[in-house]
Amino acid sequence: MNRKLSLASAGLALVVLLSLWGCSGNKLVIDMSMDALKENYGGNYFNWTAGSTSVKDKFDAATGASIGGSTEGFNIARYDADATKKLALPGSIRSLVLYPVSSWETAVNDAFTVDVSGSRITVRFVHRDTAYQLVTDASGKLDMAADCKLAKVADNIGGSFELKPEFVKAGGDVTKMADLDWSKITLVADTSAADASRRYEGSLDMKYSGGILTMKGSLTEKK
Repeated sequence: MNRKLSLASAGLALVVLLSLWGCSGNKLVIDMSMDALKENYGGNYFNWTAGSTSVKDKFDAATGASIGGSTEGFNIARYDADATKKLALPGSIRSLVLYPVSSWETAVNDAFTVDVSGSRITVRFVHRDTAYQLVTDASGKLDMAADCKLAKVADNIGGSFELKPEFVKAGGDVTKMADLDWSKITLVADTSAADASRRYEGSLDMKYSGGILTMKGSLTEKK
């Protein structure tokens, strides 16, 4: 299949997904698994269902894209509607679920890390201009309303993102997200938009074992 045909097919698939926007059901079901320690295209996956749309997705190393098109397709859950594009989910959730269907370099460049204390899990990463932190409760549950945080930490300099100098570790490099000093930033709540016409509420179960981060569960749509 040539590239033009592939792009046309992907565009048609997105149109179909967006046409189902108003037909979503009451639940958003998420099931993702990611090796947070090494490149593992075979084991990583992101499966999700929103209303009548159901996708089983993985990263295709040959094309450098997700097989199921979740990067664009998941927008039916990310936003309240195509016209308004108000967040129906915390931005950090959308970024997190796309790591299993992205290149390993993306996680490395975004300084993706997972820390564990008992069953409490902390996930941190810096994507584009924003640092995200997700922290579960003591049982591993991640609440959409309270457990996701963010901070704007970088600027777009000539098409590349660089950390603001005041947030960089002593002797660090502004072009390396791993050199962000988290103690110097102020995190604020990362939630759905207050004026969104619909949003997803509830919590997801997160686990981390042997380097494998999983997040599963069902969120309820509220209007």
